[in-house]
Amino acid sequence: MSDIDQDGDGGAPQGKPLGRGLEDISHLFLSQRAEKPAVNDRPPASPAAKAGVTLLKPASVTKEWLTTVLTEFGDALEDGLRTIDVNVSCYPCGEIDVLAVDRASRLAIVDFDAATSDDLLLRGLGHFDWLVHNMPNVRRMYREQNINMALQPRLFLLAPQFSSRINCAARHVTPPSIDWVRYVAVDARTGPGILFEPVARE
Repeated sequence: MSDIDQDGDGGAPQGKPLGRGLEDISHLFLSQRAEKPAVNDRPPASPAAKAGVTLLKPASVTKEWLTTVLTEFGDALEDGLRTIDVNVSCYPCGEIDVLAVDRASRLAIVDFDAATSDDLLLRGLGHFDWLVHNMPNVRRMYREQNINMALQPRLFLLAPQFSSRINCAARHVTPPSIDWVRYVAVDARTGPGILFEPVARE
């Protein structure tokens, strides 16, 4: 029977000297196998851990979810902005998504879409017109709120993006002064997250 068969581990048989020069380097092969795990045995690091950042993906949101966010975090759009009502009926112009008051006690219409839509501007202008022409009713509806009815209402329009047609039309809309806000919704570990970004107009 050969020496390899007698030893059983592929190394030199016990008691026999190694070949010339092998004795000096044999420890490099025989000792490290038990002392160190193979590099391939280590769990792979995640891409996020390597980069030191958290990777986010776009989230799909609904108007109902946006309404809840703006009701709970009204000042996310502007410091001091507070919601006083939602889904305000203003026939025949549909519904104001969110009605708010800013820190100057000025009424603010907040209309938004879950997708890019050219109808948003027309809808917002219709709501503004309804509010201006129904101030006596609005005063009675919100008599307990601290609102300065002498100030012209504001209009916030929110969308993921605004089309080039809306951008062109916006240059010729005055009044009202419109606050354009673009938002980005992302998936996070605790649920959808959102970022509001004011859009400057020339």
